Amino acid sequence: MSSLIKIQAVSKYYGNKQNPIRALGPVDLQIEKGSFTVILGRSGSGKSTLLNLMAGLDKVTSGELVVGEDNLSRAKSNKLAKYRSKIGIIFQFYNLLPNLNTLENVMMGAWAGGNAVSEKEATDILTTLGLEHRITANVKTLSGGEKQRVAIARSLIGNPEILFCDEPTGALDSKSEQDVQEILFKLHKKNNLTVVLVTHNPDFVKYADKVVTMQDGSIIKIDLKNQEAQVGENEEIMLRPNLEPIVVG
Repeated sequence: MSSLIKIQAVSKYYGNKQNPIRALGPVDLQIEKGSFTVILGRSGSGKSTLLNLMAGLDKVTSGELVVGEDNLSRAKSNKLAKYRSKIGIIFQFYNLLPNLNTLENVMMGAWAGGNAVSEKEATDILTTLGLEHRITANVKTLSGGEKQRVAIARSLIGNPEILFCDEPTGALDSKSEQDVQEILFKLHKKNNLTVVLVTHNPDFVKYADKVVTMQDGSIIKIDLKNQEAQVGENEEIMLRPNLEPIVVG
């Protein structure tokens, strides 16, 4: 698989020049087209900061970040907005509009990006995700699992090449969590969709081609399918069998 996302010596600082606060980096990472990459780490590890940079929600402080033909490290705000219209993003807390029904929330994903979308396309996606009976429902009446499936449907409008997921099961019960895990994996397999998912939940590891472990703003380990690459300054790469095989139910 060819590299779709290339990250070289990327850092992110907040605050001002006199009192900079390091949130990330420098980190190096490549993510292959059509892969399922899981970024693991505790709260404060820098995993969400890294995802926000890859998704064009924030700007790098230094380093090079290229996604496809888009150089995000040099992009202005209008270029980042255009880039975001080409990708899908799923958040932990759904971010649905309570005054709109299920179908309207899904279509809003395209409208917000300036893209045209048909009601049939949105309905077809909702049906694929098992929500055909909730299409006109007020989102306030949906369960947590149903709300997250609406958020997934919204992210798929426009047929994005990359799906970025920030703790997509963090607010769900165990049954809904398992359902969402399987939905994301099946979408990845069926559509050759590149998925980049950040989580503290190791249950996602079984679906991954690559697992990136973060701590204190740094990448400390990269697990490849059936391999482990230890990453550190001036260290040799050590390989050993590690990950569980992918099982499709």
